[in-house]
Amino acid sequence: MQHNEEKTCWNCPAALLKGNVDFRACGQSIAVIQNKISEEGLLIECTRRPELGMFEPSITFEQCPEWRETQYGYLLKEMRVMILGIDGYLGWTLALKIAKLGCRVSGIDNYLRRNAVAEKGSKSVVPIADMETRLKTAKEQHGVDIDFRELDLLDRDELAEYLREVQPEAVVHYGEIPSAPYSMVDAEHAIRTQHNNTLGTLGVLFLIKEICPEANILKLGTMGEYGTPLTGRPIFEGLFPADAVLTWRGQEWSMGGELTPRDPASFYHVSKVQDTFNVYEACKYWWLRSYDVMQGVIFGVHTEEVAAHPDLRTRLDVDEWFGTVINRFVAQAVLGIPLTVYGSGEQIRGYLALEDAMECMVRLLSSPPEPGQYDVVNQLSQLYKVKELAEIVARVGSRRHGLTVRIQRVENPRIEADEHPFLVVAKKLRENLGYQPKTPLEVEIDRMFTLLLQPRVRGRLESVRDTVFPKTWWSGEHKETMTLEVYEPGTHVMAGYSPDLVVSDHDGDE
Repeated sequence: MQHNEEKTCWNCPAALLKGNVDFRACGQSIAVIQNKISEEGLLIECTRRPELGMFEPSITFEQCPEWRETQYGYLLKEMRVMILGIDGYLGWTLALKIAKLGCRVSGIDNYLRRNAVAEKGSKSVVPIADMETRLKTAKEQHGVDIDFRELDLLDRDELAEYLREVQPEAVVHYGEIPSAPYSMVDAEHAIRTQHNNTLGTLGVLFLIKEICPEANILKLGTMGEYGTPLTGRPIFEGLFPADAVLTWRGQEWSMGGELTPRDPASFYHVSKVQDTFNVYEACKYWWLRSYDVMQGVIFGVHTEEVAAHPDLRTRLDVDEWFGTVINRFVAQAVLGIPLTVYGSGEQIRGYLALEDAMECMVRLLSSPPEPGQYDVVNQLSQLYKVKELAEIVARVGSRRHGLTVRIQRVENPRIEADEHPFLVVAKKLRENLGYQPKTPLEVEIDRMFTLLLQPRVRGRLESVRDTVFPKTWWSGEHKETMTLEVYEPGTHVMAGYSPDLVVSDHDGDE
């Protein structure tokens, strides 16, 4: 049984809502609208099957010939998907994957990521082709046509024209500056981050309302929006569950359905929280539909599609602004730099491999929310402590690649708790959408070592050595980060809190 086979036209972006209910700008709760539907009726028209005329939205994905079965669930045939930020680490990888699955993929990018990394004095250590070459090679290797426009997200007139041309049935929003350190460099970088991210997203929402309001919006959030609550309270999936209760002064109130607290960890994360509220309100005001994807830290270099040819590779950054922790650890191990663990290294975060992240996104594309529904998924495979990751990278590097790897504790340039409880609920992708992680951490780390040790890549890595060590302080100071201790892997024990990940009501905690 496929996870989405019983969903109906009510969830399909090809359905135009008709009948006696004003679904646009209604400002009413889903419960009120559903009451109206049951009392007054609802009819739709299908943009793909106009011969059906007006009918009740009761046809299931399994029954509808416009939805075809794939390994990720039923997927709308030739679904029109626009990716904002298609040139990036995630955007390009997803574009190849869904194009190969039969989607009609379009996308925009203004190369902001390439330019920001160059500003740092760095570059993708895995060589990446220009977009013209990428598109040509995608056609040759995978037989797919991807439509690309060099376009700034903030250019609303140009973006509006492109949206009208494509009429996307899904919009994947990767078009933001994705770096906490970048946002903390100085006022200029903080303002640029929030201007691009928050105002860019707000503008996109208005355009979707005007041009393609039925489209499924996949907005990339981050687990960093939640922070690391020192009380140890659960990090639910964006909204409090129905049975959540607030008790105060002897009284109880239901919290079910309300947005959960946020405690963003940088000016970048603040922009993502602002996005969350803007998307949430847009769904409420204009009856848009969206998944807010609270993504853990992505690592790795591999999917079947990007590995098919050197010109299809996606970028891999290892500098202190854009290099995520596992990617930087592997790079440091190759360079012979002791792995930089901030503070105690007891910080706990959620992680998933690039390959698994792409599967999650395809499953979300295949299962659109209802009109007016704002839904949230916590997208991660497992929780790890930072110093635990350093030990794993060191072990793979030494045992499988003959490297001598050491670990160093350095001053923590960030303002964060070094030790904290972390109870994360991440059930929806597994229980509702059929996702199961397939890429073990050590397998992907091994793939990264294999790629980064290739002579050409290793040479590029050596050329950006000076950008790897952390120098950006949340305090606004500009200074070198002091090394506190250098030690051999396996000589330090894990202390503090244990990670707690809840993935199922049936199987218990992991």
